[in-house]
Amino acid sequence: MNRMTPDEKFLLKLYETAKKSGDLEQENDSILVAKEVGLKETAVKNIVKHLAQANFVKKGDGTMVHLTSHGCRFVEEYLQ
Repeated sequence: MNRMTPDEKFLLKLYETAKKSGDLEQENDSILVAKEVGLKETAVKNIVKHLAQANFVKKGDGTMVHLTSHGCRFVEEYLQ
């Protein structure tokens, strides 16, 4: 069985949260998303930093983030 990395767990939950809203690029609070998958606040700051550098997420104000089209494609391919 393929175990998911913390980064993948975060991306998947961010995708699921955005998909429920009907807007895949909707901003969400990264801290709340991290808590839903059991990540600590200090870990999520580094995860968001690296995911932003890889162009999977874009940072907004404060702790807000949203998926980029690249991030959406990654998650959709991961789910297949």
